Amino acid sequence: EKAENKVYSALGSQAKRKRMHMGDLKLVVAGCVAQQEGEQLLRRVPELDIVMGPQHANRIDQLLEQNRDGEQVLATEQIEIAEDITVPKRDSSLMAWINVIYGCNEKCTYCVVPNVRGQEQSRLAENIKTEMKMVADLGYKEVTLLGQNIDAYGRDLPGLAEDHSGRRAWTF
Repeated sequence: EKAENKVYSALGSQAKRKRMHMGDLKLVVAGCVAQQEGEQLLRRVPELDIVMGPQHANRIDQLLEQNRDGEQVLATEQIEIAEDITVPKRDSSLMAWINVIYGCNEKCTYCVVPNVRGQEQSRLAENIKTEMKMVADLGYKEVTLLGQNIDAYGRDLPGLAEDHSGRRAWTF
């Protein structure tokens, strides 16, 4: 509830700023709170142009194009997360962080992640390996693999392990 209150509070001043600029400003809310609040955000803050869940981050250009005529855009439906073609911001010259899995299938009573980030979606191993080679070539010495539930990596990928154990091919 605290995160939602912070978003609504910040939106008040941003909405005022947009009204002062007579629409030259695009107001976008993205992330977990946007996913959770969805249409309610659009109703409560009519100055909003786009409300998008985290799974739509790679589609911002398409969403801005949809909003070109001034129509509010809501992008919170669950979709398969596409490979990110952007260059991630790296705050360290030694350490790089690489997402390997998005979402979560657990239903912990205290957690909103399954409801806002969707089902587990593992990245293909080849894509992770390519990104790891890229950061190594850039001189990074340490890589941290990221995911909401990192030990679930591969559960959603096809194939079984070659050792005939019956476990998934890409699990640990």
